[in-house]
Amino acid sequence: MSNTTVAAPIRERVLRGLVLHADHEITHEGHGVYTVPGCSGGTYRVDLVPFGGEESCSCPDFLRHKTPCKHIFSATIWRSKSRAASLRTQRPKLSPEAVEAGLDRMGA
Repeated sequence: MSNTTVAAPIRERVLRGLVLHADHEITHEGHGVYTVPGCSGGTYRVDLVPFGGEESCSCPDFLRHKTPCKHIFSATIWRSKSRAASLRTQRPKLSPEAVEAGLDRMGA
């Protein structure tokens, strides 16, 4: 197992992103763009760039440091959970008999 650690500022942003995700509503605007509330009011536009490029946020922290902020981490968590939920609802439920029949067809 690797003994890597996350830099304290990044760790802090990830943890604050988790809290932000848990406590506030995030809106998916489409095409990788999210509206994420700020902790002191207002909202920020997060672009997770689904087609490559650099992710960005309109918050002062991201504009100053050009590193992922809590809003980017929060939107990333929202997107991941949304995708996982979507996959769970789209995946067909197979009975044990159907699985066995599929394996028989494959010669397994």
